Amino acid sequence: MNGDRPGRCVVGVDGGRRGQDAVRLAAAIARAFGAELEIVLVLRTDSPYQQVYPPVGDVAPVVRQQARTWLGEAAQLVPQDVVARTHLREDDSVAAGLVRAAEELGAQLIVVGAGTGAGRFSAGPVVDALLHSSPVPVALAPRRYPGDVPLTRLSVAVGTRPGAHQVIREAVRAVEHSALDLELISFLEGEAADPGTAEQVRRRVEEHLEAAADEARRSRPVRVRVAAGRTLKKAARDVDWAPGGLLLIGSSRLAQGRQIFLGSTAARLLKHIPVPMVVVPRPDRTEEDAS
Repeated sequence: MNGDRPGRCVVGVDGGRRGQDAVRLAAAIARAFGAELEIVLVLRTDSPYQQVYPPVGDVAPVVRQQARTWLGEAAQLVPQDVVARTHLREDDSVAAGLVRAAEELGAQLIVVGAGTGAGRFSAGPVVDALLHSSPVPVALAPRRYPGDVPLTRLSVAVGTRPGAHQVIREAVRAVEHSALDLELISFLEGEAADPGTAEQVRRRVEEHLEAAADEARRSRPVRVRVAAGRTLKKAARDVDWAPGGLLLIGSSRLAQGRQIFLGSTAARLLKHIPVPMVVVPRPDRTEEDAS
């Protein structure tokens, strides 16, 4: 989020705990980046709640009134110093409705709750659809996200394939007008039989990170870190995650230009990190070639 006017975040709510998690994360993002919130509840036009049997009349007004009540409850979670508006939408797909809202409202980010069951993150149908189609970044709030600690650090997961520099540029633009620290992280998974070989691999990854950080350091300090472990879970534990941290990660190369497609590594990493994750679309070909 950058520019002279405040950025906008679309916050997807559903009247449940995931919506509350999303609002708390969105409020923290709004405070950190000077953004405004557009709280959106999408009613599915083919929802089973819209049809009853045996027929008892039109229940749509009752459903809409309940949805407005949920929107009001979500708005009450927003701190007074954050600008927030509420919107009731109808669409045959909740994910598509959120994307359309983001496009029509000029939002640069969609925030949703991604915690179900016992896990901190668990992508349900709506989140899964967004993570394989959204043209704007998607922020995932973990289960029971408290939102009581200000965001202080943006960590960027950096791979070694082409396109990494574009993700870093987006991170630099995002923190340009904020007080967040910027950190680049590469996750090194696996265990070499020869300790000397493992150290060489680590040094090469560190050199790649340092080179990637050079451009970002022209405008602000940047930390770099290689998180290594026999498994991705252990590599994630090798990171000193800040309580006010946020992890930004790029999309798989399977994604179409300017569209999100959650890669397998990112999907696995999602299970092992204690901070919210933001997934950004893959750059279009011209941006990728330039990086």
